[in-house]
Amino acid sequence: MVTMRRASSNHRAPGQACHLLVAWRASRAWLPSLERAVMIRVLVIDDDEIAREAMRAVLVRAGFDVVELATPIGATAVIKRDKISVVALDINMPTINGDKLAKLLRDNAQLSNLGIVLVSSCDIDKLSAIGEKVGADGIVSKAKLHVALAPAVERAVASRAGKTSPPPSSSAGSSAASSSSNPPPSMRRPK
Repeated sequence: MVTMRRASSNHRAPGQACHLLVAWRASRAWLPSLERAVMIRVLVIDDDEIAREAMRAVLVRAGFDVVELATPIGATAVIKRDKISVVALDINMPTINGDKLAKLLRDNAQLSNLGIVLVSSCDIDKLSAIGEKVGADGIVSKAKLHVALAPAVERAVASRAGKTSPPPSSSAGSSAASSSSNPPPSMRRPK
């Protein structure tokens, strides 16, 4: 049996209090931000179990509530039932490609506030063009999942908050896409 004992300040080594505080803060670094009062639900759709698990792990670590589907079939019902805020979906799937599903979701008036982030291992320029075509709020290369997925989801939520029609996104970097014919300068590709 392990006995816990409160250390008295008389027996603490110099600097130990500081080390305990640092250890306490580090042990809670995984906690989601207190600014996120409402849990944001993200639906991850990918037929590859390993990729799906990787996306889930990144998003859970960032403080999101994650629902997973191995196939896009039934996605609309899950989105409505589970009050999903953002869908992160793979482009290449056997039943229906992610870009076609994204277009269907974007065209559904009942889902106008739904954020859409496309995820793929294809060339980033090709992914960007697909994202623009279907009106995605963001794009993420599978090679950059660990650093780009959570910020792309946060930007998708922010861009869709309180909006009733799909607006163009204006996020910087390679993790966003726009549905407008004149994308922001950060999204324009050189001709």
